[in-house]
Amino acid sequence: MFRTRRPRHTATVEAVAEIAPRLARITLGGPGMSAFRCDEPTQWVKLFVTDPLDGQTIGRAYTVRRMHPSAPRMDIDVVLHGNGPAARWAEAARPGQEVSFGGPRGSFRPDLDAGFYLLAGDESAQPAVLTIAENLPAGMRGAVYLEVAGPEARTEVALPAGLDVVWVHRAGGVKGEALREAVLKAPVPRQRVAAWVAGESGAVRDIRRHFLEGLGLDRHRAYAKGYWKRDEPDHRDPLASD
Repeated sequence: MFRTRRPRHTATVEAVAEIAPRLARITLGGPGMSAFRCDEPTQWVKLFVTDPLDGQTIGRAYTVRRMHPSAPRMDIDVVLHGNGPAARWAEAARPGQEVSFGGPRGSFRPDLDAGFYLLAGDESAQPAVLTIAENLPAGMRGAVYLEVAGPEARTEVALPAGLDVVWVHRAGGVKGEALREAVLKAPVPRQRVAAWVAGESGAVRDIRRHFLEGLGLDRHRAYAKGYWKRDEPDHRDPLASD
């Protein structure tokens, strides 16, 4: 089955800000975005940028962290890991540069029967996790696990009442391992739990198994996706739950 082609848009870099060490927020706007709409949590775009190292244009998927209500403008958070073409572009990005992107794709519809949400992700998934948390039904209880390098890498987070943020620090460890251990030990109620996790593929695989076998969640209430995988550029998770 062929996927429906999404419209291609052009945008201008309007601002670049470091919101945490090695994490940049890039604001895109301009008249080329006038027809762009993105109004659901976890929606993403494929950003086409030029690698400053070799001049090649590549496409990478990024979650839309925020749409600005007053203008056709969006924020995208990019991890500056330093070893990929998109990260190199983000480090060199300056206001006035033009880029193109396609989308949006993806969506998230909360389980209205759930009484507790368990959300988790590393830096690559933090924008998606936060868009979910910010849009859960009023009064929803839950826990949000966010893995970062250390206390200095925390970003400002303001979530609705009832959702607890748990910062998980790697402290020099391998990415994904601290998040995996924290989620596997997370206290959750035994009924009406829904879960969403994304991050390093190996860690997510173990967490997915925990959701289904350890917590006994129905697969339709347990979303898990490997956003990236060590030593595999532009990873696509074949086991992602829908």
